[in-house]
Amino acid sequence: MKIGSIKVHTPQTVVLVAGLLACAPLCRTNDDLALLAFFNEVPLPLAPVRAALLKAYFPEYSKARERKGEALQKIPAEHRGQEGRWYDCAEAAAFVDMENRTAVQQMRDNLRRRHDLATASRAELDQRVCGVLIWLNAPALPTDDSVFMADLRAAMAFADPPEQSRAAWLLAAHCHSEQLAERTETSGMERLEAFLAVSDEELQFLREQVRESLDAMWHMASEGRCRRFDVGSVSTARMAGRMLVEWTTARRAHPPGSRPAQVLVDSLRSLWSLCSTDSVGEGRAAFQRRVEPRR
Repeated sequence: MKIGSIKVHTPQTVVLVAGLLACAPLCRTNDDLALLAFFNEVPLPLAPVRAALLKAYFPEYSKARERKGEALQKIPAEHRGQEGRWYDCAEAAAFVDMENRTAVQQMRDNLRRRHDLATASRAELDQRVCGVLIWLNAPALPTDDSVFMADLRAAMAFADPPEQSRAAWLLAAHCHSEQLAERTETSGMERLEAFLAVSDEELQFLREQVRESLDAMWHMASEGRCRRFDVGSVSTARMAGRMLVEWTTARRAHPPGSRPAQVLVDSLRSLWSLCSTDSVGEGRAAFQRRVEPRR
């Protein structure tokens, strides 16, 4: 605006320009700049942010569906449908989850600590890890299956030091959170419509929920050394963007008012409770105190 012959910029414009200048050197495209600025609370117009969020999410969503489809095709024809389509889908999802090397390595190492698996081959341990992941991707855990529950308890190793299992816990908690929710199949078009229905005000609220979730995961993963996750790169901004778009659909499967960070924590506590059933050990409060990241 002008005051007489002097052009004066509003404080919001100054903050916008300063924020964009700080983010721009890290970005190669306008979409990346919009995402990085948005998650660092630069007050930019939301139209380019929405476009960038769509471009960050839907290509990866399509790739993930293709990978699961390819995994489904790898299931021998004579085995498909024997346990129902839900089992085939869970098996395909588990094959994809096996690509999470850190989590799988932790689960494998935890299983090997079990006395009867101390000399097991890598192939046998991987088969057991895959079996755990199949049921974590199923509609519900077979809690009456003593063999599976023994493998789940060993793979999670809740009684052991948290640092040796955090990646495994996060993967398992993410899968189990879907079992605790109201499971529904959604198409890409339905996800797009859910995102487009989000208002500008709600979009900023969702940003805070995603930041809260990232902070919680980072605080846990860093053993309490870091309390806030720094969305300071293009890759982390894209990841945060994909989480935001995913949550616009996923939240519908949870009770109203649910927050992604709390959903993750509740899922982990549920897993601990299931793994602690019929066993002698610490109580819920003691477990929570022990695994709470050190401040």
